[in-house]
Amino acid sequence: MLSDDLFHPLDLDDALEEAAEVGGREAVVDLLLRALDDPRAKGDETVPEYLDELIDQLTSLRRYEEAIAAAYRLIEVDESARLEELGAIAHLHALNGDAETARDLLEQLRGQVEPLEGLMNTLVLAGDLGDRATAVRWLAEDLSRGVVEGWDPDLVLVLRGHFRRLGGSDAQLEAVVGAYLPQTGYEVPGKRLPTGPRYVHPGTDKLEIERGMRADLSARIFTPEGELIPWPPERNDACWCGSGAKYKKCCGRPAV
Repeated sequence: MLSDDLFHPLDLDDALEEAAEVGGREAVVDLLLRALDDPRAKGDETVPEYLDELIDQLTSLRRYEEAIAAAYRLIEVDESARLEELGAIAHLHALNGDAETARDLLEQLRGQVEPLEGLMNTLVLAGDLGDRATAVRWLAEDLSRGVVEGWDPDLVLVLRGHFRRLGGSDAQLEAVVGAYLPQTGYEVPGKRLPTGPRYVHPGTDKLEIERGMRADLSARIFTPEGELIPWPPERNDACWCGSGAKYKKCCGRPAV
């Protein structure tokens, strides 16, 4: 029986830390399940946050079917998270070996989600499902759309970086994108990136750098604006790489 002091409002942070120290991830999952299934938690505004935590923990334990069920449960209590969570569910199906369901979900989400979420879905298609050809086609479509609709230049740079990394080659598209970026002041032909600050320019392999930095807890990152970002980031902080996603949903996700 869970103590009353965890409820009204639901506050599991300290209890989760203690559970992790005593029993690891399995104990954390057990506490989350018991708390979230408790009638006293019903309707609490922090339920989505702890469901999100439960999904992360179950994913780390490779309990993918349970993580999928938790993601659908999160959609039930927070409809605003539906599109993002459906993308996560597609990823979980891919990790669980159900490529057909994962692909169907990703194709259904195509064009419905925000550009950054669309990129994450495309990378699931290329990585977990191994369909680089379709991913390259999707990236080319998004690059063309981004230029027409005036997307954030940082995002366009990231899209082009992944397009090239996955083997995309289209001289006409490259010319269109190249003409768009200088107009925004984000890229000058022949300009070299500065060395020194540990900031990853969009389009580089930030995941590889993330792996190296995890071994260096004294690392610090400076953004181009001179802002110091402590290492390691908190799970719910904006990711250090500049993607705009939370750290736990980007470089800090278990798959890295």
